[in-house]
Amino acid sequence: MMKYLNLKFLFLAIFASTLFLSCDKDDDVPQIEIVDFGTAPSSSLITTGTVNVITEDEVRYHTFDFAAAPYTVTIVETEDNTVLVDLGPAPDFAVELKAYFDAINKPGAFIITHNHGDHYGGAGSFTDLDFYAESTVADQLNNTADFSGLYPKTVVGVASSQVIGDLTFKFGKFSNAETGENGYVYNEAHKAVFAGDLIYNLTHPYLREYTPNDGSDEIDNWVAGLNVLKTSFSAYNHIFVGHNGSRSDVGTVIDENITYLQNAQGIIKGTQTISGGGTATTQQDVIDELQVLYPNYKEGGLFLSLPEAFFPGDPGADWF
Repeated sequence: MMKYLNLKFLFLAIFASTLFLSCDKDDDVPQIEIVDFGTAPSSSLITTGTVNVITEDEVRYHTFDFAAAPYTVTIVETEDNTVLVDLGPAPDFAVELKAYFDAINKPGAFIITHNHGDHYGGAGSFTDLDFYAESTVADQLNNTADFSGLYPKTVVGVASSQVIGDLTFKFGKFSNAETGENGYVYNEAHKAVFAGDLIYNLTHPYLREYTPNDGSDEIDNWVAGLNVLKTSFSAYNHIFVGHNGSRSDVGTVIDENITYLQNAQGIIKGTQTISGGGTATTQQDVIDELQVLYPNYKEGGLFLSLPEAFFPGDPGADWF
């Protein structure tokens, strides 16, 4: 009888020990908060574009694509705050964006990825919010008359990371790529990267600032930067871009951009034969060939490289 009692007590002791360890282990597991965001504002508020909403446990993303380019704005919504990344080119878009933002009804702040008017043109509708940018980009914005005429406050420059709303964003940049300084930001906790115009999603990129005749090669720099992004962020859940929304297959969309840029570089430099034979000799030849290679891509910045694109007498991109 004593033998059986000892076995019984041994069993109870093992069970209690296992239960204790199990409870202790559960205490070490981070508990994921599931936020009840409620119903998103009506997409009917945006008549000049489209809205896509992605809801996750602790964050909700609202991505807007305005007009044919399409110009992309992303709102990152947490339980108590919002952070808006870029804001499109025109006051007309900003009026609708502001109505949608007001319907969310949470405090907000802006991140601007780079100093191009199609990423800050609606700033005049949000002068009560704080704006942030990578340090070099912030200096450019603060010293650009077009921007400061819209937004009278100072853009806060961020050298490495910044808590904005409830989230920590890390800031980086690549120089002499799509433009002189291309910023990007990312949030490690939710594995989301906001690439600005370093990445275009199934859309023709802006190649106007590619100047192979001046001794530098912006496309080489751009591709090198994309390879860094691929190494750093291929395992991320989302990449939000400057034109045409977002993707979850981060590595794939980066590879698509690398291939596109290498094709464009070859066409412009004359190392890649165009479809009709021979090589490109004008900006129009380049654009025609890119439309042949990518017939389903959205307009993006493709035609801004043509003569007369910005003003009468504009010579177009300096490619030849």
